[in-house]
Amino acid sequence: MAIAKAEEKPLVEDVSSLTPAQIHQIHQYEAEVWKKAPRNSGYVCPEIHYNTLAREWRCKWSMDDQKRSLTECQRVLERAVPALRKVHGLLGVQRVVCGDCHDFKIIVKMGIDSFQDWSGTQFYPEEEVIQGLYSIEGVSKIEVQTYTLEPVFGPGR
Repeated sequence: MAIAKAEEKPLVEDVSSLTPAQIHQIHQYEAEVWKKAPRNSGYVCPEIHYNTLAREWRCKWSMDDQKRSLTECQRVLERAVPALRKVHGLLGVQRVVCGDCHDFKIIVKMGIDSFQDWSGTQFYPEEEVIQGLYSIEGVSKIEVQTYTLEPVFGPGR
């Protein structure tokens, strides 16, 4: 996958007419904007563009003991949330549960640069999450996957 740098454009051409409060607001905005709109992008092939990557931790849970393993999977996620909130450049964390195929998935999404930085930490707290899932009776097929995640339309676009 190729990664391309986005063209840098200033938010305001002439800052001399702005008040100190306006300049401060612009600096705050610029410091946070990359989290919402990653600046780098890549191409899987010429027609497939992306600017965010996701790391997915998933497993299968069982119906045994009134879905106890599913409840325990949720607890593993809840224990990981404080560490995930501290991951630099985090765009979001989603949980997916399928009642038909018994999937439990945790999806962590971030821009390309942040994702590369996060990979340098071995995707912390991934090891703790995976070990937590392995410790649950009734959980099987524990897997990890990285993929691109790009909105096509709607509010997330």
